[in-house]
Parts: sequence; structure tokens; C-alpha cells
Amino acid sequence: MPDFPIIDTHLHVWDQTQLRYSAFAGNPLFNRPYHVEDYRRDCGALDIEAMVFLECYADFWDGGGQYIEEIRFVEREALRDPRLMGIVPMAPLEWGARVEPMLRQMQANHPAVKGIRRIVEFDVDPRGLTLSDDFIAGVNLLARFGWHFEINVNHTQMDIVREFVLRVPEVPLILDHCGKPGIKEGALEQYRGDVAFLAKRRNLWIKLSDLPVEANLEHWAEADLRPYIAATLESFGADRTIFAGDYPILNQATTMEDWVALLDRAFADLGLSDHECRAIYRDNANRFYRLGL
Repeated sequence: MPDFPIIDTHLHVWDQTQLRYSAFAGNPLFNRPYHVEDYRRDCGALDIEAMVFLECYADFWDGGGQYIEEIRFVEREALRDPRLMGIVPMAPLEWGARVEPMLRQMQANHPAVKGIRRIVEFDVDPRGLTLSDDFIAGVNLLARFGWHFEINVNHTQMDIVREFVLRVPEVPLILDHCGKPGIKEGALEQYRGDVAFLAKRRNLWIKLSDLPVEANLEHWAEADLRPYIAATLESFGADRTIFAGDYPILNQATTMEDWVALLDRAFADLGLSDHECRAIYRDNANRFYRLGL
């Protein structure tokens, strides 16, 4: 384990008694509440200095959604664990300029908001949504707020991301879960090409998370993940790579402690210095999410 406190930049908490999450219906692992107390228990011996909450795909609909309600729920969670210092909610950026009043409400009333995520992976038309003029305009609006945008796609959609990043030159961007590479499909060469291309965009960072989930959930091996970790660092370097847990999603394949231990071994074998490890586990997150630690 790291001998210094780390920052987890991808924590989910949710409660079906307070908000609606149709995406979790029928899932035996996720169709139940997860609170900060569950996270604290499941982190075991890990020394977590701070966490950033990522929106949980709470139900939304044409013209509305639970956007503000989810922020308020997370703020109540943070009262019980003040290490939860950042919030990245969902907002309907596809509204284009019409989303600005909602963003202003978030900024005025909810100071822990650091950026926005609008998942495009699960949309009925990911390409049409991501590359639409209104969506691009909505993402570019975030520059006015000093906020970033989180990209959530899977490896079959990386061609869309390649086009998208060219149209958002001023907003800080971060690619969640390494873009969910096709590990179980053996798509290593595609991943190497994608991250090499994307790393040329200096406003784009990458979140090192969820690789066990993207492998064969029940039969993955550490050796399956190592080439993807190496390719990530080869392209983005230790200065634009950020650690994340993705609790409780990672529970499908591993635990928080085992994920960190796996990364520790990989970093050691790659010859990373103590300074580089601290950057990935803590300092980059503090800087990117403006936590002030």
C-alpha cells in the first residue's frame, strides 16, 4: 500500500429510497443503497485523504432530471464523511445554451461541484449525441465556470472521442476508466493507438480505473491488465494519469485494497519513482479537481 494518503477520484454513493436509478433495477449487486459508511468499511486499511463523487446515472428524461437532487443527496453524505470534497454531477449538456441557468444554479448553491459528467456510452445514439452542435456547445460552456468534463465511453466508441476532443480545446477533459478498453476482447493495439492519439491533446487527462471490470470478470489475471497500465503511462505519463477506485462498481471484479495493491506492483515493475506514484495517487487529483489540499 502507498505510505502516504491517497485521493480517490471516482466514488459512487446512491440510495434508491431517495432517488430513482432505473439502470440498477434487477442487478443483485447494485439494486441496493451504497453510502459513505459502506465505502469506509470496504476501503479496509487504505488511507484515503479525500474522495470525489461521480454522478450515478440517476433517472433523467426529456426536459428534466434529478440533477440538483443528486447533488443535495451527496452533500448530506459529505456531512457524515467530510473527506468527500468534490462532486461531479450530471447535467443535460445536450441542451446547449439552455443548460447555462442550471449550471449557474449549481455553481451558486453547491460549491463542491468541480465539473460535469453526461454519460454518452449508454445513449441510443452515442455518436449523434456527442458530436451534435448543442452538446459541443454545452461542454464548451464549462470553461466559463472553470469546470471540467468527464468522458464516459467504452472502447467501441473511441472513434467518437477522437473527433469530440478536437472540438473542445479549452475545457479540461478526463477520460474515465481508461475509456473502458477491450481487455477481454484482446484489443490492446487499439488501446495503444487510442491513448497515443488522445494524449496529444494537452487538456485531456486519463483516469486509471476499472481495468479489472473490463477484463473477464470472473477469470481475469493481473497479467491481463499490465499492458494496459503500461500503455496508459507511456502515452499520458505520470503527470496526466489519475488514480480512481470506482466503488462500488469495481466490486464486480475486485476490492479497493486489491486494486491499489495491483497498481503498486505494476508501478514498481515499471520503475516509477516515489514522486511519480504520489502524482498518480494524490497530487494530480488535488490539482485537477482543485481540492486545495
